[in-house]
Amino acid sequence: MALKLKYLGFLFFILGNLTAQNINIGALAGVNASQVSGDGYGGFNKAGLLIGVYSNFDISQKVNLQFEINYSQKGSRRNPKTDKGNTDFFLLRMNYVEIPVIARVQKNSFTFEGGFYYSQLVYDYLENENGPFDIPEEFNQFNDFDTGFLIGVNFNFTESLIMNWRYSNSIVHFREYDSEAEFQFDSGMFHNYLSFTLRYEFIGNGS
Repeated sequence: MALKLKYLGFLFFILGNLTAQNINIGALAGVNASQVSGDGYGGFNKAGLLIGVYSNFDISQKVNLQFEINYSQKGSRRNPKTDKGNTDFFLLRMNYVEIPVIARVQKNSFTFEGGFYYSQLVYDYLENENGPFDIPEEFNQFNDFDTGFLIGVNFNFTESLIMNWRYSNSIVHFREYDSEAEFQFDSGMFHNYLSFTLRYEFIGNGS
């Protein structure tokens, strides 16, 4: 993991030197509202932290390419409804180091984006109404990575202060069903989540 991040930092350094005239570098912080498709619990009920850094540069007058390194908390949550006699509780926390690669198009104060991400799992945690638990060894375990697509939009309050809204979805399941069955072309569990971040560009002219 440290080696991968070292090489990615080197890539940022090279890009900064190659595009020194139009590069932007910034930091971001916000939240994920996430759910897991395939676990039986619907709703974007799992809140998680999203923090990171990013760098982008123009490849044409209107198109911009952006790279990010983020710490992203995803998962799933079901809260009990005791007023209805339902005491079921479920919590899945999955924390990743996430690397999105994004193409962006600017229109006035808005920037529309689309791209892909790769995430490396660094922590997972499972809990139900009986307390923390682990997936038994004889069952399928979590993959140590997640990859997917994303779409989003940015709004520039100023040249440096930016709000971002984003939707992301796995394209490869991060855990297979134990039965290896498929349900409506769904062979396992997939992350899908909404992200809301505030970004500040401390190098560059904004984008």
